[in-house]
Amino acid sequence: MRLARSTNVGPVTFRKLVERFGSARNAIDALPDIIARTGGKRQIVLATREDTIAEIEQARACDAKPVIIGDPEYPVMLAAIEDAPPYFYALGRVELLTRPTIGIVGARNASANGCGFARRLSAALCDAGYVVASGMARGIDGAVHDACLQIANTDGGTVTVLGGGVDVIYPREHADLYHKLCENGCVISEMPPGLNPQARHFPRRNRIISGLSHGVVVVEAGRNSGSLITARFAGEQGRDVFAVPGSPTDPRAAGPNSLIRDGAILCDSVDVILDALRVSEQNNHLREGIHHFAIDGRATTTTSSSDDFSDITKSIERDAQSAIIVDTPESIDNQEETGVPAPTRNGDRETDHILELLSSSPLLIDQLIRASGMPADVISTMLIELELAGRVERHPGNRVSRIAE
Repeated sequence: MRLARSTNVGPVTFRKLVERFGSARNAIDALPDIIARTGGKRQIVLATREDTIAEIEQARACDAKPVIIGDPEYPVMLAAIEDAPPYFYALGRVELLTRPTIGIVGARNASANGCGFARRLSAALCDAGYVVASGMARGIDGAVHDACLQIANTDGGTVTVLGGGVDVIYPREHADLYHKLCENGCVISEMPPGLNPQARHFPRRNRIISGLSHGVVVVEAGRNSGSLITARFAGEQGRDVFAVPGSPTDPRAAGPNSLIRDGAILCDSVDVILDALRVSEQNNHLREGIHHFAIDGRATTTTSSSDDFSDITKSIERDAQSAIIVDTPESIDNQEETGVPAPTRNGDRETDHILELLSSSPLLIDQLIRASGMPADVISTMLIELELAGRVERHPGNRVSRIAE
């Protein structure tokens, strides 16, 4: 926990450190050497024992169970993604996390028809033995969870992934739904207990929804909807992306319709999903390739003798783009509830640099990566945020341009 909560250690850096040194404890012991060798403008600062103990006590106070990567309860699908959380907290039926899962997300200002379709889809998936994952937001998410909770005597169920602490109810009008999920579903979050949701954390939440899932369904989403972040993560993680088509005159259909144009599977019934997924084959394939970390210090892999720490330096830079910010007055209540990060501040030099390299003429993303000198995965994350913030536009042929302000 100390390593995972350290400054400039995110999920990617954590994984690389454990793979290199065999365990989190060994990585902590090697920190002085790591700091000396990585250089760069960002350095790892180990979390204090006091902060770690305080987090553990807060988790105990709300009866949250820590689920650590490598534990039997840790979802196989989630463990397979590159930036899997080293651990997260769970409330409720933790056993649901080991069952085949489908993610369903969509608009907060959803239509009655959209919510109705999401309900029918969720109920049918539960009947078929699937767990349905979503984010407990207003609109589609709430309809999904509610429909699943009403299905009894099946192997299915529902899991919600929160953008704040596992004990923080947001939105507040979903308090009843939250308590039902704690009792008959499962509530999880990688954030420290007690942390209020913040806009910049929602993309992290979204990659967990897709990471849990064999496929993700988008039901209604505007062009700037956070649901499109979830869909993009799903595609990058090798998961199926389904989109429910809608009228071209309805702004809430713009997201799904664009996903379909880009190759998502058109979804007009649960049969489309069931026919497209081969859950058992995927599950077995991923389980074979998963590395179980020795979080407790019992190393299970051979440590690397390489003196090249460039991969760790790059991962530190990447993780810094989506770091968990604990001490900030800026909560989601003070921002638009899009699930999209707040517009970039002028002080964000990396983002400003990317925007300076772009113009109204489309540029190959590979050229942008070379010109910026930044890692490809960092550029990919930044472009997602800039696109959804309305700052850049993607074009065919893996090109991108800057939108005039």
